[in-house]
Amino acid sequence: MSKKNRKLFSTRSQKYKKSIEECTNIIATSPFWIQFSTTIKVVLNGSNLSSILCYGLGNFFESIQSKYQLGLLLTIKNEFKVKNCYVYDPKFTDAERTHLAEVGCDSLSENEEGKRNLLPGTFVYMPHCPKQLLNNLLWANWNKEILMSCIIVCNSIDQTVTSTLDRILNKYAYYVKKISPYVIEKKCCDNFIYDDVFNDMSLHIFPVEKFKELENIFWERGKEPMYDNDELEFITKFECMSFQS
Repeated sequence: MSKKNRKLFSTRSQKYKKSIEECTNIIATSPFWIQFSTTIKVVLNGSNLSSILCYGLGNFFESIQSKYQLGLLLTIKNEFKVKNCYVYDPKFTDAERTHLAEVGCDSLSENEEGKRNLLPGTFVYMPHCPKQLLNNLLWANWNKEILMSCIIVCNSIDQTVTSTLDRILNKYAYYVKKISPYVIEKKCCDNFIYDDVFNDMSLHIFPVEKFKELENIFWERGKEPMYDNDELEFITKFECMSFQS
C-alpha cells in the first residue's frame, strides 16, 4: 500500500471509529438503554454475566443500523463489566475485526453456524439474525441447566413462531418452535429513537418454573440441523469457505 493510500485508509478508519463512538454514546445516554439495562438487572437478580456471544452485526463500518447495534453490544459489555466477548459475522472485513479487537471483543475465526456450546451465564446477542442461526444455537445447548442461566436477545421467538407456517418451522426452526411455550419474552427493544435498529427484537429468558413441567424426553436432542441452500439469509460454513477460496 502506498503512503498516500495508507494515509487515506487511516483517515477513513478514524472517521468510522468516531462514528461508532458517537452511536455508542447515544445508546448509553438514551431512555431506551435505561429501560433495557434495568430489565437485564432484574433478570440477573444480582448474578453476573460470564460472557457475551454476538452474531450478526454485519458491516458496522458502513451500516448505520450496525453501528448502533455494535454500540449496544459495547454498552452492555461496559455496564456489566464483561471481559469475555465473542463476536462473529461472515461479512466482517479485516478492518472491522481489527476494530473489534481494539474495543475488547474477540472475533471468532470460523463460521460455527451458531452451534457453539454456551457457558452458564452467557448473554447472547443476535440482532436480526435468521431463524436457522437461533435454531442451531438452541440445538447445540439443548440442556435446561444451560438455557436457564442464559439470556438471549434476538428477533421475537413468539412472533417468529406465530407468523411462520408449521412446515417452515419444522424445516428451519424446529427447536425454536419446541422451546417457544416455555420462554418468557420482554419486549424492551422497541423504543429506540430509530425504529429500524432494534425493531421486532426481545429479551428471552428460560425460567425454572416453566421447565419443571418438562419430562426428560423433551430434552432428547435430535441429529444436527442441516438446511437446504435455498435460504439466502443464512450463510453456511461451506459458503464462507467458498468466499475465502
